[in-house]
Amino acid sequence: MSQQTLSSLQIRPRRFGLGLAVITVAMLLAAINYGNNLIFLIAFMMIALMINSAWQGWRALSAVQARVIPPGMRPAGEPGSLSVEFTSQATLPPLRVDAGLEETAAHTALCPPGATIVAITLPGEPRGYLPLPEMTLETPYPLGLWTVRRGFSPGIGQWVHPAPIEGIDRAQRTENDQSGDQASLEGDPTRLRSYHPGDPIRHVVFRHYAKTGQLLTRHPEADSERPDPELVDYEAFAGPRETRLSAMTARLMDLNRDQRPWVLRLPGEDDLTASASANLAQRYQTALQRLTRFGRERDDQGFDHVVPGEID
Repeated sequence: MSQQTLSSLQIRPRRFGLGLAVITVAMLLAAINYGNNLIFLIAFMMIALMINSAWQGWRALSAVQARVIPPGMRPAGEPGSLSVEFTSQATLPPLRVDAGLEETAAHTALCPPGATIVAITLPGEPRGYLPLPEMTLETPYPLGLWTVRRGFSPGIGQWVHPAPIEGIDRAQRTENDQSGDQASLEGDPTRLRSYHPGDPIRHVVFRHYAKTGQLLTRHPEADSERPDPELVDYEAFAGPRETRLSAMTARLMDLNRDQRPWVLRLPGEDDLTASASANLAQRYQTALQRLTRFGRERDDQGFDHVVPGEID
C-alpha cells in the first residue's frame, strides 16, 4: 500500500447554510433597526454556530489519512475495483469519496481507532500502465451547514494487461510445439522430447523419425527432468499487434496454470525465461507487465499514453 498526501482543504457553504446566513443577516438588520438586545443575542449565537460548524468540519477532515491499496492486474476492457483505506483519530460520521467517474461515489463513516476500507469501481480501460483517477473527499460534518472538501492523487498506476484471446492460429509453430510434452505414440504414460546426445537408443521413437525425420526420445513420467521451456514468440503469432499480444497472454496463462516453463520473446527486449518452479509466479507477473506496456509511449510521470476512448 502507498501512503497518500492529501491536498489543502476547501470550505463551501451548503444551501442550508446559505439560508441560515440570510436569516442571520435579516435578524441583525432588525436588531439594529429596533435596538432589540434579544435579537442581537440570537443573531450572534447563530453566527457563532456557523463558525464553530466550519471549524469542526475542517478539524475532522484534516485528521483523515488515506491509503490507496494498489489494484490487481486485470484484462483490458473489464471493470476493476480500487480500495482506499481511511483512518482518523476523530469520529467522522458522513464521508463521501468521489473518483470523478460516473456512479463511483462511495459513502462511509469512520469510527476510531480502526480503519475503514472503501471500494470504488473502475471502468474498463485499454491495456497499459495507467494512472488511477484523482479523488475527492468531502463531508457536511457536523450540522450540514458547510461542505469541507479536499482532494488527493493516488500517485500510482493500474496494470491493465491484454485481454486473452483463445484459439489464435500461429504463423509458425515453435520447436516445443512439436517436441514438448506429448502423449506417447505407443499409448504409454510417457513424455516425448527432442533427442539429446547420450539418450538411450531404446528410448528413440523410430516410427516418428520415419514419418517426420525428427528424432524424439521417450521418457517415463516418473522422470524428474522438467520439460523444455516453450517459446512464446511475438513473431510466431499472426495478426495485428493487439491480437498477437492477446494470444500471447492467453498462452502464458495456460502455461502458468499448468506450471510449465516458458520463454517470452518480444521485439527489442531481452528474453524472459521462467524455468524453475520457484520463480514461475514472479516471472509470470513480469511477463504480463511486459505485454501490458509493449509498444506504448510513456508520459513524464511514467504512465503509458493511451488514446482517449481506446479499448483493445
